[in-house]
Amino acid sequence: MVGVFGVRGEVRLHLHNRSSDLLSDGREVLLVDEDDGRRRVRTSTRPGAGGRVLGRLDGVGDREAARALIGHELVIAKADLPDTDDDVYYHHELLGLEVVTSSGRALGRLAEIHGGSGVDVWVVRGEQEHFLPALAEVFLEVDPARGWAVVADDAVEP
Repeated sequence: MVGVFGVRGEVRLHLHNRSSDLLSDGREVLLVDEDDGRRRVRTSTRPGAGGRVLGRLDGVGDREAARALIGHELVIAKADLPDTDDDVYYHHELLGLEVVTSSGRALGRLAEIHGGSGVDVWVVRGEQEHFLPALAEVFLEVDPARGWAVVADDAVEP
């Protein structure tokens, strides 16, 4: 949760896929705090102005209760996630992948994914840190089942 909306306990959410309606109908999820404390809550979402996604959690009825949730994450069970198309992955499937160049040079592991308005940027950390656009001409192969991704040699500095 990234902020508060209004005075009745709604929160502003950061969703990796803003167009998803997965939470719109009132779904039970895990609410995870900064100390990894977890509790089950029922939540529902609705679109807000400017592409925002607003959420309501059962039991949260005012601005101060909502403010206390900033920084918490909503976690959906893997079994409840919809199937994806080929070459479309959830962040949890990508984070931690070993990244190598097409010539076999190890770059490190995929550490972060930054969502952009057009293209996500994947952060690979090893001896150096690399910020790489998530494009097919940069990431030649992505294989979460095998735990690695291959980057074009010319996409990274030697």
